[in-house]
This record gives sequence, C-alpha cells and structure tokens, in this order.
Amino acid sequence: MLLASTIKRHAFEVGFDLVGIAPPSALKDLEFLPQWVKKGFGGEIHYLADPRREDPSRVLPSVKSIICVGLTYSTSHPYSTDVFETAEDGSVQPLGGTPPKRVQPRAWISRYAWGKDYHDLIRGKLEQLRAAVEKLTPNVETRVYVDTGPVLERAFARLTEIGWMGKNTCLINEQKGSWFFLGVILTNLELKLDLPAPDRCGSCTRCLEACPTGALVEPYVMDASRCISYFTIELKGTIPEEFRTAIGKNIFGCDICQDVCPWNGRPLSVVSGPLREDALRQDALGAGSTQRSVATTDLPEFQPMQLEIKSIAEPAVDDEPAHQLSSTEQFSLCNPTLENLASITEEDFKRVFARSPVKRAKYRGWLRNLCVVMGNSGDRRFIPWLEAAAGSQDTLVREHAAWALGRLHGGV
Repeated sequence: MLLASTIKRHAFEVGFDLVGIAPPSALKDLEFLPQWVKKGFGGEIHYLADPRREDPSRVLPSVKSIICVGLTYSTSHPYSTDVFETAEDGSVQPLGGTPPKRVQPRAWISRYAWGKDYHDLIRGKLEQLRAAVEKLTPNVETRVYVDTGPVLERAFARLTEIGWMGKNTCLINEQKGSWFFLGVILTNLELKLDLPAPDRCGSCTRCLEACPTGALVEPYVMDASRCISYFTIELKGTIPEEFRTAIGKNIFGCDICQDVCPWNGRPLSVVSGPLREDALRQDALGAGSTQRSVATTDLPEFQPMQLEIKSIAEPAVDDEPAHQLSSTEQFSLCNPTLENLASITEEDFKRVFARSPVKRAKYRGWLRNLCVVMGNSGDRRFIPWLEAAAGSQDTLVREHAAWALGRLHGGV
C-alpha cells in the first residue's frame, strides 16, 4: 500500500498530471479487441491485430501490476467547433454568421499535433519514473510503453481512478476532461490497485451526434475505418469518395467528438462562441450544474508551433485579382489558413514537421488531404494550385486534386 503511494508521488514529481494502478487483466476490453478487428473496424491499422495486445503477460511474463499515467496536452486556444474565419482586412467572423466579403478559408490540425511529438516527452518522463520504481525494491522488472507498443494503455487506465471510457471511446477524467496522453509501466511488483472511476457520461450522446462520418456506430464503439483521423493520418491510400465532403476542413486528425464533450469545458481564456458551455454540459450533468474549465498545460512542447515558410504568388482566378503573399510567412498550427498550408513544400514539410506528429501523414498524404479540404472550401482561388496538383506524378495526389477541381467547378 505504501509502495503504491510512493510510486504515485514520484509520478507527480516527474510531471504527470494523472496516475493510477491497474491489474494486468482487462478482460472485457482485451476480449473485445479481436472481435472489433474481425469486424473491420480497424481498417488498415494492421498492428492492432498483434496478439500480444490481448495479454500483457506476452510482453512481460511476470507482470502483476500496470502503472498508468496521463499528461495533459490541451492549451488555452479555441476548439475546432468555436473557431473563426478571417477576412483579408484582418476582421473576424464567427462561423455561421454573415461571411465577410473575402474570407480566408482555414484548415484544422488536431490539437494534439500542434506541438512536438508527445512520444519523446512522455517516454522521458516514464523513464524517470521507472528509474525511481527500480530504486524502491530489488529485482523489479519493468516495461515502458507510450502508444507505440503492443499494450492497450486505455484498457488498463480505465480500470484506475484516471477516468472512464466515454461514449466517444476517449478516456475522460472528471476534473481534467479528456485532453491527455497516456503511458504505462508494466511491472512484476504487486501493488495496491485503484478502484475504477464511475462512468459519468449519463444520457449524453453529443459525441455520437456530432461525428460527421458516423464513426461512432454506437456508444463506446468506434469504427475507426470511418473516422476522419483515420482517413487523414492512418490511411495511406485513397480516401473513399463518400466521406470526403464530411472531412470538412480537417487536414490532419479531428477533435470534434472531444470538442463537443460536456466534460471538456472551455479554457477560462476562451469565450465559448457558438457553443455555450452550459448547453454542452446539460445532458451529462443536469441543467443546474455550474460551469467548469477544462485543464490546460503551459508546457512549451504542446503549444502551437509557429511556422516560417517562404510563400509564392498566386495568379488571378476568374474575376478575382492576383494575390501576393509576403516572401516569408509566419503562422501558427492552430487554425491556420489553407493558403499558408498550401505554401508548404516537400522540403518544408520534412524540416518543420521532423519532430511533429504531422510527419506521420507523409507529404503525399498531406497533399491528398489538402486537396480534399480545398475542394470542401468552395474557394475558387485554389483552382490554380489544384490544377498543378492534378498534374502530379503521384496518382494519389492527382485523383484527389481532380475530385476537388470538380467540386470547385460546380460538381457535387
């Protein structure tokens, strides 16, 4: 009992925001995984079928406890459901309002990918925690994983006080919301286990209703092969045409099911805008509940990256005048303009995203996603860019550019 408390204290000392201790058996989730994969819900994410995921003892035969930790990554910036479009004169207009005369279409990058790759930061903190654990008792065995190993971190973390699995399949903490990364340490130490956090989703179904592609096929079940994050990150080939318009402005990942969650109240520095916090929380918490603010972090690694890109001139399109960007453009990964993202060359991509989760999409996937979002923007100023992309040697880019051109030329 004392050993578990000491380990938790060390976890907080190295910088984790959440910590819990789980048993090495999560039968319900581990038995569900192969059934989920068999239904095709994993799409082309083949590593999910690794049989070691079904039993942590296949990773560490002596495992008796699993130390689960969480690190908050959300910053005090607006949600994708609350952001603004910007007119060329610098004025802003809430989405859904009367649009300015000339709007700069924007794209959305999932907030977890705004900063540096979380794997490195969390792994470093876990190694510090492992070192502390190994000093506490002799002959201790450990294995450390951050999202890349054959361990279902969420399945074990939800057996602890860290949080419950929401209907959007994200882990939710009552005080901090769901914007946190998970990591685990498997150990042969027999530690005092936590009691699972109670499910507090109640009758709320906002995440299911908000998902543009219907990926949440029922409460607590996601068909990842229909998820926008899957299409824009994991899928390496063609995005099915029937889902392209639903992708909207999401160029890398998607935050919608977390943005609308009542437990992810807005940061104190953000005005709620079109979606009021009290309305968001009503279903899950009751109309008389008080407002709350979601946990945020000041860690520099998770703040929106500021990019500096050499930009190019755009020719005139129909009756629109030519638009000239400055020779060097600086912009943030939080709600960037499509125009800025379109100026990123392959050399830029490899340079600026070298230590970013965005690199996972690869440059050809980035261009594919750009084509889809441009097609969804309705902005004919992107026609020259798309015409150039339609002449690409890469068949994947060509096909998506042609689809986007069809949209901008008045196609369905």
